[in-house]
Amino acid sequence: MNDDEAIRQRISGRSARAIAKAQATTVAEVNKALDRFTETTIDDKVRRHTLALELARLDELQETFYARALEGDVQCGALITKIIERRCTMLGLYTPQTATLQVIEAETPRETSTDKISALIERIRGKTRDDDPDDPPSTH
Repeated sequence: MNDDEAIRQRISGRSARAIAKAQATTVAEVNKALDRFTETTIDDKVRRHTLALELARLDELQETFYARALEGDVQCGALITKIIERRCTMLGLYTPQTATLQVIEAETPRETSTDKISALIERIRGKTRDDDPDDPPSTH
C-alpha cells in the first residue's frame, strides 16, 4: 500500500474503507498509514509553530482594521472583537460560556423538629393527628 496515496485520498475526503478497497488492503492498514502520517506531522513543535504563526496573522489583521474601528467603522469593530476573542481562545484565556442543565427534584416536605415535638405532646395527651376532634380520647 502506498501511504502517500492513501493520505492524499483521505485528505480529499475519500473514506478509509474506499481507499482500502481501491488499494486492495484492509481498513486497519489505511488507519495505520494515517497514524504514521500524524506522528510525523503533529507534535509539540508543530503546534507551537502553528500557534505562533496564527497569532502573527491575527496581529496583522488587527493592525489593518484597528484604526478604522476606532474611527467608528462598526464592521471593523466587530472584526477586531472577533480577532481578540480568537486570540484569547487560542491562548486558553477565554472559554466560551456553556449552559449547564441541572435537574432539581422537589423534595417532599420533611417533618421539622417542632412537628415531631408537637406530635409527641399530642400523643402524650392521648391524641393523634388522625383523631377526630369531636371524638374524645379513650381512657384506660
